[in-house]
Amino acid sequence: MHALLKVIKQVINKHFMAINRYTLILLISGYVISSWVGLVLANERHLTNNVVSFIYYIVTTSSTVGYGDLSPTTIYGQLFSALFIIPCGVGLFALLIGKIAVFFTDFWRANRRGKQHLKLKNHIIIIGINSRRTPHLLEMLRREEQGRREIVVVSCEYEESPFDTDIYFVRVNSFTDAIEMERASLSMASAVIVDTDLDDATLTVSLFIAEQNSDAHLVAHFDDSIKRDLLHKYCPNSECISSLSTELVAKSVIDKGSSFIHSELVSAHKGQTQYSIKVPENIENMTLESIYYTFKKRHEAIIIAVHQHDKACEINPSLATIIKAGDIVYYIADERIADFIW
Repeated sequence: MHALLKVIKQVINKHFMAINRYTLILLISGYVISSWVGLVLANERHLTNNVVSFIYYIVTTSSTVGYGDLSPTTIYGQLFSALFIIPCGVGLFALLIGKIAVFFTDFWRANRRGKQHLKLKNHIIIIGINSRRTPHLLEMLRREEQGRREIVVVSCEYEESPFDTDIYFVRVNSFTDAIEMERASLSMASAVIVDTDLDDATLTVSLFIAEQNSDAHLVAHFDDSIKRDLLHKYCPNSECISSLSTELVAKSVIDKGSSFIHSELVSAHKGQTQYSIKVPENIENMTLESIYYTFKKRHEAIIIAVHQHDKACEINPSLATIIKAGDIVYYIADERIADFIW
């Protein structure tokens, strides 16, 4: 008995599971045509004259539902149904359902294992997974973006996505392989965050990203300030983030509460947070003073910096500073201002 089951299993794996979708379509088409011809020859006119009735009968019979409202009435029709339509239909129906289940299972597993080729635009790519920083980073991005931009995480180490299904996951063998990285739609991304475990790797990957997509907003995390300055030298538009823990310790000793203020300004969960807003292109030049009090009076927001074209970001700018179209204004507020009237 055991040997027989083993043989049956081998036959199923060799012949039935190897059937591709084209062969399956051919088998189903042949089954439907043969069933129709057989029922016509058996003089089962009530089953073949109406296409809808024929399809209904074949599907209910093959799926073993069998409501009984349609059934063969002649002896030849009953024999044909018992010997061909029912056994062949049940087998093909089970095979079809199995193939559909395998397709969706493979599709889900491919997504979870990062094998898919994404077709996204204006999305955020996070390169590298840091067990301490990445989950918190994703949580903050979710809250800030609120579904406006998709988030893609690219990894070399993880075999399967460790995140929820709303986060796209792509696994690559190398962060500097242009073909593999394009599976994450790198050329169409609007922002790229590089956060590997090694600063050398972060520097190399960041330079590669800047070459592949110069329009994307590049943000890189460094522990070494030398490599941070080196990237900023060759990629002036990039933002290089380094650990501020040492500076915060010293600052907190001198000015008590500094660490609390810093954490509140970068936290997206509660309290006052730092945001930015771009001056619309159709706005004429104006002084910072003309909008400074409006920010405070209407939105309880405080302007803390201005980034003008071809200039470094100026912290605590003068009220006489000229604001132009395209400049970026940074402010502190409880919520992001989406409807500011310039």
